[in-house]
Amino acid sequence: MGTLSREQIKSGAWKDLRIRRYSLETLPRKVFPGKVHPYQRILDEMRQILLEMGFSEIYGGLAQSSFWNFDALFQPQDHPAREMQDTFFLKETVSLPAGFERVRDMHLHGGTTSSTGWGGQWNREKAEQCVLRTHTTSLSIQHLVAHPEPPVKVFCIGRVYRRESIDATHLAEFEQLEGIVMDRDVTFRHLLGFLKEFYGRMGFEDVRFRPGYFPYTEPSVEPEVYVDGLGWVEMGGAGIFREEVRAPWGVTHPVLAWGLGVSRVAMLRLGLKDLRQLYRTDIDFVRETPLWHQPGKTRGGA
Repeated sequence: MGTLSREQIKSGAWKDLRIRRYSLETLPRKVFPGKVHPYQRILDEMRQILLEMGFSEIYGGLAQSSFWNFDALFQPQDHPAREMQDTFFLKETVSLPAGFERVRDMHLHGGTTSSTGWGGQWNREKAEQCVLRTHTTSLSIQHLVAHPEPPVKVFCIGRVYRRESIDATHLAEFEQLEGIVMDRDVTFRHLLGFLKEFYGRMGFEDVRFRPGYFPYTEPSVEPEVYVDGLGWVEMGGAGIFREEVRAPWGVTHPVLAWGLGVSRVAMLRLGLKDLRQLYRTDIDFVRETPLWHQPGKTRGGA
């Protein structure tokens, strides 16, 4: 016989039975309980970390005006990223907000600041064009305009869209983690501290920063984490909002800002080689991925 009843065990009758031999080394049949998708778990983990660090979450629409997506961030209207090969333009247009003239003047000649602006021409119709947002920084600047007085400490994890050639490391839509901190006397050193703390809580012990360039921050850096077998991996961009971004809206205190690649963190944490795996309907991927997955050994012993 292959099974025992409760009564046989209690009475001791099992001692006189002929029972089929079994091995403790034999694995039981697999049971697959309901699980949250591994990528969603990582998004939720990031969200929880930032909430624990004292941030509040903000939300916004996927379609944004070019004004908020580009112009308000001091990105010139002839910037290559605004051309058709990088941006999904929509047929809709939207009216510009009150005070747009200050942004226009900032582009043309620097407004009332010491900046000389970009010069050239500024086209109102181009600013009114709608696009699928290319970054969630468009939400950060709108929140900052609505809350020009400190303190401001918010983040957004949202889908963004760029016209990319799809392959193992590039997609036309992906998630970005955006954050800003505006307060009295915050410095570049605070920015590096926030990023190092965040990546440390995500399991990456070695974090470094190298200089970078972005149209709306100065100084700017690109954070990198160290992963065994890969070396240093760049994770996004960060910096302090330029005066040309803050001044048109009366924001007088420093603004720390960053936009981080969420999918890149997920690939490292899950050990994936193909970014598309994060978005496929693959039940085996969900079943076989552990509930907790280290990002691979980082230098220093993670």
